[in-house]
Amino acid sequence: MKQRMLSAILTLLASVPTTMFAQSRIADSLLEHGALMRAESVLYSAVRVHPHDPAARRDLGAYLVQRGAPRVGMTLFEEAERFGADPRSVSRLLAPIYLSLGEYHSLATLPSSPLTRGELERARWLEAHATTIMAPDSMLTVAFHASADPGYLGHVTIRVNGRPIEAVISVRARGIAVAGSNRAAQSLRKFAAASPKEKVTNGIPAVADSIGMGRLSILNYPVTIERLGEGVQGVIGLDVLGRFAPTFDPHASRATLRTSGRVDLKAADGDALPTRLTDGDFLVLRAGGWTSAGLPEITKLLSEHRWTLDARRGQIVVER
Repeated sequence: MKQRMLSAILTLLASVPTTMFAQSRIADSLLEHGALMRAESVLYSAVRVHPHDPAARRDLGAYLVQRGAPRVGMTLFEEAERFGADPRSVSRLLAPIYLSLGEYHSLATLPSSPLTRGELERARWLEAHATTIMAPDSMLTVAFHASADPGYLGHVTIRVNGRPIEAVISVRARGIAVAGSNRAAQSLRKFAAASPKEKVTNGIPAVADSIGMGRLSILNYPVTIERLGEGVQGVIGLDVLGRFAPTFDPHASRATLRTSGRVDLKAADGDALPTRLTDGDFLVLRAGGWTSAGLPEITKLLSEHRWTLDARRGQIVVER
């Protein structure tokens, strides 16, 4: 059935006029059915054929962000705005990327900014106090424990301003959140919470003087203070861990972080599964299509095997 659907999509690609709308629909269909190379080819082709079309650049940018190339996606979003895309909609796409990449000046000066007053104040403060990564070695380890709980891939020990917290690794969260009930929250630099007139955001924007993972330290890091689930003191997103190309070893109860963000994996090392980091989920491509990494079939798989998040290539590699 899946092969027949892909064949139908490719037939449509050959027969439909190459309008931007048609190309976007075809790329979406190919992507959803796991034909990544063909979907990417259609998206790049649209940009080459229509170099000044903002929708073409926005669509390609969105794809690349999901597949682990946020800086390239960021540039495409910026170009889409210069070519006429709605500034408000583009700013909503750019804000989380600027925040995660530490592009604080760009975040603070976004046109039609989607930020609350507190988030804007934080961006301006961070512009003057850059986020800095400090590590004594290129590879470091941190305590890690696997989890088969839905939505979580395990938990790691982090330090927030020197205070240890067991942070769950959530497939849905982005960034780092600290429970308001935790003592570490009291030491954070806080900014204004959203007012009733502003759009509701998750928690209170804040900055940690330092986030520690093993011997790795990140200075001046943006976090949020939130009301988390019972027993949860901290949450860390895969966007944070992904920048260090982590290898998780559930049997040894540790994770290895790489400060370069690069890992050299060969086909013999394990099974490579393509991934997409969307706004609210981390998706894994398997034979049946895209599956949330938070579902039991994936959490169980990852709790039983060593696996590596190779964010730059948009994949996880599960060792056999």
